[in-house]
Amino acid sequence: MKNKTKTGEWILYWILVALTCLGLTMSCTPDPLWVDHSEFLNCVNEKRFIPKAFIVKENKYQEVYLDTLQSDTYFLLYAEANKMPERYRYNGEYNIWATFSTPDGYNDGSNVSYISNLPYISSNSVRFDRPRVFNGKVQGYEPKVLDLYTKQAVGPIHKAAVKRRDTISIYMEVTFDDEYFVKDSIFVVLRPR
Repeated sequence: MKNKTKTGEWILYWILVALTCLGLTMSCTPDPLWVDHSEFLNCVNEKRFIPKAFIVKENKYQEVYLDTLQSDTYFLLYAEANKMPERYRYNGEYNIWATFSTPDGYNDGSNVSYISNLPYISSNSVRFDRPRVFNGKVQGYEPKVLDLYTKQAVGPIHKAAVKRRDTISIYMEVTFDDEYFVKDSIFVVLRPR
């Protein structure tokens, strides 16, 4: 007996062969696992962004004069940073944050462990901001070199540390939109007023 193949089966057979060949040729070129979108992020008309940030200081060892009449005292530390390109602004604000840290802590000379573990600086992050202008005058701190500023309170500092003229090492790490990182440090020498 002779089996005749129907024309519909031949058409399906050739479609299957064509799809198999097409599948083999397409599978030989692997798809990239990561598509680089940086060409869309880099604007041609903008200069390359170079992040800058620093703690405002006169030199690496900064003397701070504090009142020894109070048992605990504080002082403010200022930092400045440059603005990022406009495409990095979110709701009109820049995503630039500073984190301050210090290995030094509160010391009143009593050697009590729960007191001596209290750091001079809180570990939370502070955001850089533009100076506030009211009626044409800048309110508060005005950045002297760069565009944005932030401030951080340092303390509590016991009067015994001021009388001993202790030195506090303070470190700052700045993140620019979680892409760029800048670090700076300062050594604060406590002096009685």
